[in-house]
Amino acid sequence: MRKISVILIAVALLSSLSYAQYKEIPYETKVKLKSNNLIFGFINPKNFSLNHSFNLSYQTYGNASYSIASYTGTLSYKILNNLNISADVTMQYSPFANIGSSNSVLNNDFQNSLNGVYLSRVSLNYKPMKNMFINIEYVNNKSNNYFLNDYYFSRWNDF
Repeated sequence: MRKISVILIAVALLSSLSYAQYKEIPYETKVKLKSNNLIFGFINPKNFSLNHSFNLSYQTYGNASYSIASYTGTLSYKILNNLNISADVTMQYSPFANIGSSNSVLNNDFQNSLNGVYLSRVSLNYKPMKNMFINIEYVNNKSNNYFLNDYYFSRWNDF
């Protein structure tokens, strides 16, 4: 017992006298860039913006109904102070879709047609004067009412 206590005291004394290795780490590392911070030499990353939206919807038409969950990311780039371009990319999933038929294959086909990733909108916005605004836009909305009606009637005409 005495031997163990002498060893423990010796270890405690020696460890208090020893020095640990200390390496100073700078708080801030500065990287010097040789470029002008532009992508490909002409695209300024400070002019990009990204917005997000999430949408849940449920629609019903008599015996037909469907639900859609969608996430949309909008990427915009300011080309000039009065000119910008933006694009929406939508990821869409339909957990439930029924076109009023007892045919499960037809219902599954309709449900799968609503799923996917697609370019839902691209727009070019230009404001040449204070009271004038020009907007050129492409819109692809897979979940609008006309889509359901077109799909519903075109499928029933095939049989």
